[in-house]
Amino acid sequence: GHLYFRLKDADAAIDAVMFRGAASGLAFSPADGLEVVAAGRVDLYEVQGRLQLYVERMSPKGEGALELAFRRLKEKLQAEGLFDPAAKKPIPRLPRAIGVVTSATGAAVRDIRRTLARRWPAARVYLLPTAVQGEGAAAEIARAIGLLDAQAPRFGIDTLIVGRGGGSLEDLWAFNAEVVARAIFACRTPVIVGVGHEVDFTIADFVADARAATPTAAAEMAVPDRRAVARQVGGYLERLGGSVRQFVASRRALLEAVVRSVVFRDPAARLRTHLQRLDEYSHRLRASAAGRLAACHRRLAGPAAQLAGLHPLRLIERARLRLQRGGHRLAWALGGRSKRSQDRLAGLAGRLLGAQPGHRVRLARQRLEAASREMEALSYTNVLARGFTITRTADGAILRSVRAVHPGEQIITEFTDGRAASRVDESVGDAASGPPAQRGRKGRPGRKGRNRRRGGPAQPTLFDEGPGTG
Repeated sequence: GHLYFRLKDADAAIDAVMFRGAASGLAFSPADGLEVVAAGRVDLYEVQGRLQLYVERMSPKGEGALELAFRRLKEKLQAEGLFDPAAKKPIPRLPRAIGVVTSATGAAVRDIRRTLARRWPAARVYLLPTAVQGEGAAAEIARAIGLLDAQAPRFGIDTLIVGRGGGSLEDLWAFNAEVVARAIFACRTPVIVGVGHEVDFTIADFVADARAATPTAAAEMAVPDRRAVARQVGGYLERLGGSVRQFVASRRALLEAVVRSVVFRDPAARLRTHLQRLDEYSHRLRASAAGRLAACHRRLAGPAAQLAGLHPLRLIERARLRLQRGGHRLAWALGGRSKRSQDRLAGLAGRLLGAQPGHRVRLARQRLEAASREMEALSYTNVLARGFTITRTADGAILRSVRAVHPGEQIITEFTDGRAASRVDESVGDAASGPPAQRGRKGRPGRKGRNRRRGGPAQPTLFDEGPGTG
């Protein structure tokens, strides 16, 4: 916040410093080439061993300098948003009390007081007299604005008027001070500024919530004209009276129409009409509900049939049939592949038998080992190891259908690790199911017939009893 600069004239120059306390009171922004009048003291700056001027007061020289200071301060405050229209507060239409900041002896205070008393005598006026020109006037004006704003809730002050009469640019300079502009901007009470004449503009005019050309115009802007308000109120009263008379007349006509209506002559007639309409609505509602219920039944019939077909028991039964058919097809396929492999191995063995005895022996051993592994893979004991069981009759025949079991008959169930004997109390069969071999192999006897034509034995199933099984 300190200012360091050099002052010079046509013959000499001297370094100068203005500390923050003194620089904060400047009404303008110093710049190169500006002609100023500076007052202070000359002293030695011991660190560098040179003289310099310690400036305590500084002001621009001439009216041109004041205009320059005015423009620079206006640009600064405008950049900070003090002139923003969005920050301006509306002026109350009917104020209870008005605070006035001006000189107590000038013509401005008399014009303001006379205008307020003539236009709106109901408003109280509080005057806080201040100096409006000269040294210290700006600080006094700012202090008065802040004091009235702080006491506004206590005294009911709704509007502040800040102003003075006309004068030269130097006379009005107090209202161009930055401290006054910031005091007006910080004021919570709406502020009207009326300084000088129509052509006079100050920084305070731009910051204020409303600008008046003169102090008298500021007073006229602060309060309404009582005669105009009286005429407006009279017009409102006349319109209100007409509206009330029209309302009463319309309600009287409505009341007379109600008195002449059927309700008063025969109150039960309306009730009978409503009862009849209620019966009609009830009949239509029942018919509509029945129709919609039937439509819903028709729409749900198809999905219900589809849902029945997707019942878990039906799905399980179809999956069981597909699994049985797949098992039979797999058994036939594995048997055919085994027979063809045996035929090929037999042919190769015959060809190698005459070629080399040692090689023939190795091939025979490999063939034997492969046949053993294939027989072990096709053995029904592997099926038992996966959790299945085989049920036999007492004489060892495998039971393939529930129709082959009779109550009281003894059966033997074979597991992977042993056997268990039991007696049949009751057998329940599925009428839709038949012997697995008949259902699974219907219409596909071709492969079996080919095996017979080739002279090979019938292909055993996974559940046929193999060699060496008990």
